[in-house]
This record gives sequence, C-alpha cells and structure tokens, in this order.
Amino acid sequence: MGHIRMMGATQPFISGAISKTVNMPETTTVEDIADAYLQAWNLGVKALAIYRDGSKTAQALRTDAGDAKDKEAGAAVEPRPACRRMPRERQSITHKFSIAGHEGYITAGMYEDGTLGEIFLTDIGKEGSTLRGMMNAFATSVSIALQYGVPLETLVRKFSYMRFDPEGITMNPEIPFAKSMPDYIMRWLASRFLDADVQEELGILTSEVRARKASEETAMRTDAAGPTNGSGEGNGAPKAANGGPTVSQPATTKAAAEAFTDEPPAVPAQLQGLDLGPACGQCGGMMQRTGSCYTCSSCGNNTGCG
Repeated sequence: MGHIRMMGATQPFISGAISKTVNMPETTTVEDIADAYLQAWNLGVKALAIYRDGSKTAQALRTDAGDAKDKEAGAAVEPRPACRRMPRERQSITHKFSIAGHEGYITAGMYEDGTLGEIFLTDIGKEGSTLRGMMNAFATSVSIALQYGVPLETLVRKFSYMRFDPEGITMNPEIPFAKSMPDYIMRWLASRFLDADVQEELGILTSEVRARKASEETAMRTDAAGPTNGSGEGNGAPKAANGGPTVSQPATTKAAAEAFTDEPPAVPAQLQGLDLGPACGQCGGMMQRTGSCYTCSSCGNNTGCG
C-alpha cells in the first residue's frame, strides 16, 4: 500500500501512467491482489503493475527467505585457504650451519607473535648449481605452506630424517649428525619454534631435552640401587627384637628367564612409523633397534644388550 499511495499522490501532476511495480510477498492471495487494484482505482492511479515473490525463476528482488537459502547453500561450500601475509618489517634469526663441509645460512622470519612465517637459504653451493636451486625451491615451498596455515610440526615430521647427500657430522651440538640438508633445516627449526616433547622425539639435544634425559637417568639409577632381596635392613643380617640373630626369610628373587625383558635400556624416541631409538652418544645419529638394544647405523655404536 505504500507504493500505491505514492503513485496516488503523484498521479494528479502527470498525464500518463506511472512505471512502478508493486512488489508483493509470496503469501499474497487473489483477494489481496484484487484489493490492491481497488485501492489504486480509488486513489486515481491510471495503471498498476504488481509482482508476487517467487512467481518467476529469475527475479530482481530477493526476500529474506531467499537470502537464508543462499546462506545455507554457501555454508555447504568449504572455505578457501587464506594466506597470512608477512609484515613489511619482521624479526628474524640467521643461523650458520655446516654438514660434512657444506656450509650455508638459514634465515627464519617471524610474525609479530613470534611464530615462524618464512625461511630463506643462502650461500648453499655455487651460483646456478642444482643443489642451490633445489634448496631455494624447498625454502619457498615451506614458506608458502607456513603462510597458508600448514603447522610447522607437520612439515618437520615430514622432512626430518630424509637421507641423501650431503650428510654427515655438523658443528651444532644440538644436532650432531644430519642425514640431509632438509633433515638439518627442519630439525633446527624445531629446536627454535617447537616444544621440548617434539624435540625429544626427533632426537634434538637442546638444553631442556638434555636436562630431561639427565633426570630420567638419575631416576633409573636410583630405582636400580634400591633393595631387591626383601630384607628391608640393607645388606646386614636381620636381627630379632632382643638383639639376637633370627632365621633369615627367603629372598624374593625372580627366575633367570623372568629377568629378561624386551624393553631397551634407554628410552626410545617415539617417531611414528620409524623404529628409531635415542640419538647416538658418539655421532648424534638416530639409533635403530636391534633386539633389546640400539645400534647406530652411522658409526656402529651400540647401547649394549646386557
């Protein structure tokens, strides 16, 4: 009726009809349309065009019901990944590394909250060499993945312990041995941006991981030094209440067959899908389980199976 009254107010000042469509809801009945024409006639309107919502497949006007359907349809579509751009000025860490004589630099750029957002690799191999080109492509792909929301831990677990040349001893006491450049780069990133649990699983010997291992070894030695014969009085013979000797009780010992265990003497790393043990104390490489002990495939060091 608002449309009809506006046309009725304007009609006396013009000679022809007014090109104005009166939009009506989908619930409009035949009686409602007849009443609209009657009201327009009473107001002197020369012509009246109406449109009922939903009467055609394509229409200019969308009602709230139509918008709700569009929102439901849009909700079913998975959101597209968004790139979190690095700030124009950002903090970074530059680390020099050497793997079997092959040197290079890792630069890690960070967001304002300190999370990793990009990496650069420089001075790796000669200009134009395959090694340099492939490592630059690797750094670019890792940076793009980080900015599109791929967790750093996922990338670290994917690329750690990939084995190909160059591999060898490094000058970093936290990562003494690297099986490849991606292995060293990703484990170094883990040592700076991931928690100690992940570092321990990957054999990264940071100060916190070393402190954990030292406390675990101390606890194991303390448990091993405890009483095992059930006497409760150290190594001396048990005494009666009046001070005289008493008949000793049988010691609670295990049979020789029960004393063996399948558990290794050291706490192994928990790498998924890899039967790897702790880092080798000689060269830093990851040790592999051999029976009830662990052997380093790089230098041959063995934890001992006694």
